[in-house]
Amino acid sequence: MEEIILKCSHISKSFPGVKALDNVQLELRRGEVHALCGENGAGKSTVIKIITGLYQKDSGEIEYFGKKVNFKNTIECRKNGIALIPQELHLAETLTVAENIFMTNFPRKGLVVDWNRMNEQTRELQKRLGEAALSFQPDQLVKTLSMGQKQLVEIMKAISTDVKVIAFDEPTSSLSDEETVEMFKLIRQLTAEGIAIIYVSHRLAEIFEICDRVSVYKDGKYIGTKDVAEVEPKDIISMMVGRDVSLFHKTRDRKVGEPVFEVKDLCWKDRVKNVSFKLNKGEVLGMFGIVGSGRTETARTIFGIEKKDSGTIIKDGKELNIRRPEDAVLAKIGFVTEDRRGEGLSLVMSVAENITMPSMRRYVKKGVLDLKAEAAAAQKMVEMLAIKTPKLETRVGSLSGGNQQKIVISKWLGADSEILIFDEPTRGIDVGAKAEIYQMIDNLTQEGKSIIMISSELPEVLAMSDRLLVFRDGEIVAELAEVQSLSEEDVLGYAIKTV
Repeated sequence: MEEIILKCSHISKSFPGVKALDNVQLELRRGEVHALCGENGAGKSTVIKIITGLYQKDSGEIEYFGKKVNFKNTIECRKNGIALIPQELHLAETLTVAENIFMTNFPRKGLVVDWNRMNEQTRELQKRLGEAALSFQPDQLVKTLSMGQKQLVEIMKAISTDVKVIAFDEPTSSLSDEETVEMFKLIRQLTAEGIAIIYVSHRLAEIFEICDRVSVYKDGKYIGTKDVAEVEPKDIISMMVGRDVSLFHKTRDRKVGEPVFEVKDLCWKDRVKNVSFKLNKGEVLGMFGIVGSGRTETARTIFGIEKKDSGTIIKDGKELNIRRPEDAVLAKIGFVTEDRRGEGLSLVMSVAENITMPSMRRYVKKGVLDLKAEAAAAQKMVEMLAIKTPKLETRVGSLSGGNQQKIVISKWLGADSEILIFDEPTRGIDVGAKAEIYQMIDNLTQEGKSIIMISSELPEVLAMSDRLLVFRDGEIVAELAEVQSLSEEDVLGYAIKTV
């Protein structure tokens, strides 16, 4: 058995109104990849933030190489060999790769920064990480890099010191499949060097591919640790949610009606090319394609975020003139964006304010906002979607990802949307919350709502869709019926041009 280099015992942490961690534990071995699993709000991120110095524990002990430690901040942690690769990367976009890596420790000649040496040291780090890291230059601005390349810069920051532990928080949530493969190669390389990895992800398939052990948390409590090789996904899910949950919801036989929405020859720049389709009442129309295929661009153009160059949008037999999102909202079209934190929510505003934002005008009487009516409408949505929040006045930024996603959805339900576009509706949320959203989508179709569902997860889109549109290079290359009888290989063949 490998040496235990980090041990957390009886760790507790509270925030106002919330017990985030209650007597939890974690043991990390040299050279292992150790997954942390649990529903949103289970305490995973709080554990790694305490380990990496972002938060201070209320009680408990942390042992690092056999010695009790109490690191006061991230700088102290980094100096002692513990680094965090956050989900939201902390890079200075207008600085170079090398400047970001050595920002707190510039190599110097006397009092002057030694730029040549800094670039040389950056190249050495790139060589250490391999081919993927050699695809950009030390003096290249970070803002010109892809998301995968930016994560490599964060990793180079971590290994520029004598790192022993790296915590990855949802490392592949914004990566393409190709970038994910490269990330896994890199993680294996780091563990081969003896570096221990803490890996937080909602994607169970990744955990079974890359991790050695998994620790499960629920409602801030430690449930248990298992060797990944000795369990199945259903075992982990059961530990996480305390009940049996199918990983992917199997849709009922929907009563799909007549067409209620149509897009004809929609074009936007070179990203959306003559896209045409119909959407029926009570139907879930899936959209699938690899990164850059035009799925999201089509949705954003329909909703008016991007201004179409040409094409026609028809709802209930009437042509719509959608020049901006407000026009789509008035036409009872809702859009659940894939970037819930950047575009779907105002993180500093309250739960109630976010829920009622698209329908605010209905709560204004004689120029004055009726706060009681607004609160009543918000409370109805909180109860309907089982949103976990201490109160309606709570800032949305303090809630878990799953509850934030429910609030994004509730905005459009509260606005009486008849056409709902869901772009990656379950990205970054746990399996329990996923199951709830799948059921919610089914309930909405029973009410006669029509849904466009964009997803990068093939099992998800195959399970949930009545029909499936496959995109490639800005165009629809296939329209597939009998979706649940299709294999993933069938769909991928169209998406990557092998069919």
